[in-house]
Amino acid sequence: MENVKIVTINTWKCDGEYRVRMGILAKQLKQLKPHVIACQECFYSEEANADTLKFLAAELNMNYCFLPGRSKKRLFEGSMVNSTSGLGILSVYPVTETGSFDLPVVAEDNDRKAFRANVNLPSGKIVTVTTTHLTHLGQHKGLRKAQAEALAGFVTEESPKPYHIICGDFNATPDSEAVMAFRELSKAADCYTEGNGAEPRYSLTDAYYKANKQVCVDQIFTLPFPGTDNYPRFIDSAVVLNVPDEETGLYPSDHFGITTTLVIN
Repeated sequence: MENVKIVTINTWKCDGEYRVRMGILAKQLKQLKPHVIACQECFYSEEANADTLKFLAAELNMNYCFLPGRSKKRLFEGSMVNSTSGLGILSVYPVTETGSFDLPVVAEDNDRKAFRANVNLPSGKIVTVTTTHLTHLGQHKGLRKAQAEALAGFVTEESPKPYHIICGDFNATPDSEAVMAFRELSKAADCYTEGNGAEPRYSLTDAYYKANKQVCVDQIFTLPFPGTDNYPRFIDSAVVLNVPDEETGLYPSDHFGITTTLVIN
């Protein structure tokens, strides 16, 4: 039997005290000992010598693949720098990029994508992992639903794999129209619930003192086993990366992480 511990985390681009936060994020991830990490808002800037995924991969001794996106100048350490904010997958096991997909967008929030990779386990089995980040624009709920529907098409377009995990910042709660549309079209199950995660679940750092932020927008889903209505087994679902650093008082990100463990018989 193999257990694969999965974490999804929005790494918050270059905002806040970036380099300090990255150190905190790496430290807390080391304590969690995940096998796979799905990331969103992965900051990269050659001119600023900043690369979120490369840094985390080195600190955690992980393999990684990266899909850059949302290219623009961002304020970083007092200067405007050319940068991207993309999607990434880290793994202690070999990981192979298998595809990406452009989601529907609008001019004021473009270059939204989904990114997929295969994680090759020691047993020879493969876990497919998709990471994504849907629009944050509240006035475009129809857009978010359209992105969720397109995502469902992307994750089900290939020949079905025994294990396909979909992670990301959906900017939408588990009971939202967008998430429900994704689940209906893809037949995906909520891994947090499947793994008996505690409720209520919050995934934003200001969840505890802003009532309107007491929501979970970061999700992990699984597709059913091919040709069946049965799903893989999950355990130990939880909200993680939700404790401020003892020395600085900083959180690793403006999002908490979500974790679950896939049990492979």
